[in-house]
Amino acid sequence: MSWYVLYVKSGSESQIKKWIEAKFNRSQIYSVIPKRKVPQKKAGQEYDVVKPLFPGYIFVETKMNFSTYYQLRENPLIYQTLNYNNLKDRNMRSFDTILIDGQAETLDESYFFKEIPMEEMFIVLNLMQSNDIIEYSQVCIEDSKVIVKSGPLKGMERFIKKIDKHKKRAKVLLTILGSELLIDFGIEFL
Repeated sequence: MSWYVLYVKSGSESQIKKWIEAKFNRSQIYSVIPKRKVPQKKAGQEYDVVKPLFPGYIFVETKMNFSTYYQLRENPLIYQTLNYNNLKDRNMRSFDTILIDGQAETLDESYFFKEIPMEEMFIVLNLMQSNDIIEYSQVCIEDSKVIVKSGPLKGMERFIKKIDKHKKRAKVLLTILGSELLIDFGIEFL
């Protein structure tokens, strides 16, 4: 099984996850909505807010094929599965076969859907704690160098690009499907 991304109506991620869990067996499709806890201030009060890490997207682990894809598309809130829309993405000559070492081989259906590389998905999965939420990391700054003492960002100091002490957030550079994204994570100072 591999990881794929569903593009869904923003704000309906939890509703769609419940629908997937009701329609499919856990061994058939496993869905995850990575969320992050960040501090926010309103009217002078600071409180915690849980926001989707990637609004409008749900990650699913499955053996993707056309049958599964069309079953997922039965839900009108699921717009599409990220896939390869042209031959240049996969350097293919046709949609049925590909030449491997001079031999024509028939492609598996999953070949047409854009799989998330496991090393990218591994980072996202390791960040999440219970309930798919990325909690605060405890950090300190020594000699203008960020040191993460504990929490999900421990060992990921090289990905931290900026610290906002006032908002208590760290800007972290993540790569998903070849795109680099700068995402805010909540931090606590020691």
